[in-house]
Amino acid sequence: MRKSLLSIWVGAAWFLAAVPASPHHAFAAEFDINKPVSLTGPVTRMEWTNPHAWLFMETRGDDGSVQAWSVELVGINDLLRLGWGRDRVEVGDVISVQGYGAKNGTNTANAASVTLTETGELLWESVARGGRERD
Repeated sequence: MRKSLLSIWVGAAWFLAAVPASPHHAFAAEFDINKPVSLTGPVTRMEWTNPHAWLFMETRGDDGSVQAWSVELVGINDLLRLGWGRDRVEVGDVISVQGYGAKNGTNTANAASVTLTETGELLWESVARGGRERD
């Protein structure tokens, strides 16, 4: 009887271990370290979503056209630990983002640093650039 119960528990543990975790991507799955981007422009919105927060901004292309960009940040808890609140970056604030472009060629980037251009204040920087650890 004890062997049967132990077998059931072990089997259940193996089954649960095989169930995939929540969908959380690795940086390398979506972004290319060999595609650095430098973006400057006004924030159009910010989304506090899991597993990462997102900044949306507009930039000007070389031809003067407006380009909309989506910029992935770290997780919400990380931002809160760094002193960010929902009003830390507001619509209309002009920011500068250094980061890495999406592998699929869309106007999507992963931020390595975010600076408020009006004051020059560094709002966030990844460990790779000398800042705090990121998700």
